[in-house]
Amino acid sequence: MVLKAIRSFFRRLYILLVDLYTFPELRPVFLAGVKNGMLGLFFKGPVYKDVSDSYGGSARVMYIQGVPLPPFPSMHANLLEQDGFKARSDDIWVVNWPKSGTHWMWEIVKILTSGRAELTDSYKGGAMFPELCPLHVIENMAPPRVLNTHVPLKLFPKVALNSKIIYVVRNPKDVYVSLYYHATGIEPKSANCSWNGMYELLVNGKAQYGDWFDHVEEWLKVLENNPNALIMTYEDMKLDLKKQVRLVAEFLGRERSEQFYSDVARLCSFQHMKKEKKDIRNVWAEDSEGIFRKGTVGDWRNHFTVAQNEEFNQIFCRRMKNINLDLKFEL
Repeated sequence: MVLKAIRSFFRRLYILLVDLYTFPELRPVFLAGVKNGMLGLFFKGPVYKDVSDSYGGSARVMYIQGVPLPPFPSMHANLLEQDGFKARSDDIWVVNWPKSGTHWMWEIVKILTSGRAELTDSYKGGAMFPELCPLHVIENMAPPRVLNTHVPLKLFPKVALNSKIIYVVRNPKDVYVSLYYHATGIEPKSANCSWNGMYELLVNGKAQYGDWFDHVEEWLKVLENNPNALIMTYEDMKLDLKKQVRLVAEFLGRERSEQFYSDVARLCSFQHMKKEKKDIRNVWAEDSEGIFRKGTVGDWRNHFTVAQNEEFNQIFCRRMKNINLDLKFEL
């Protein structure tokens, strides 16, 4: 047991050093996390809570303004400094609930703004605010800043609501499954529970980022009919990625050739990104597939029980009455 713990420690230390070398933009993020974590030990920092399910498992969150959030020390500090955020006219935001194609869309936008048909060497965590990236790093980014977040509307910088915002929605059944593997696959785990336990927490809005329906409904209310906003679905991207890339380019005023759109669609296919896109490994368990797991539509069928599916369908029909969105649960 001791040898295993020592081996695990040095493995993670080695991978951390490799990650920090590969992604220089993550160095200030890492340092801020260490600083805020240490300060939280001695001063008033975020209060973490293990939320239990009825199956004996739990998920760790921190509550800010009543919203359960991931236990990121930097997130708490960044939200305290959020009033100092200064929006720029050329800022672009990718916003969604977790596991809804953030890396996917962020990569597409980065390629379109660069004008080069190649995967970027950047990692989106280095531009994730307020979750990870310190405010001073955001302020020093070269334009245009391609930022991303999962926070609900009330925690988003108000001055940024006039920026270009791309909001991506994925069907919640697949989102729940994907978040389960994410939360139980990172180290240290942000959830130590079974699928049944995770489903219970998610459907009751007790897991990270709270209730999916609240998140989507609140964001869509301010983004619908907004010329600075583009609402897209994960499933439409799976059906015809080139078409969606073209829509994003037109929205951003970054029109390119049809060949360029085809190249971006090929580069940003799930299979190609899983094989070629560099990913940090320090946060993932040794047996985890990392950020790119399946990327399919309909994997929920392999996890939802009949009872869970029936319960969720009733919730979905009731809650979607106020959400003008057509989502596909299989293709």
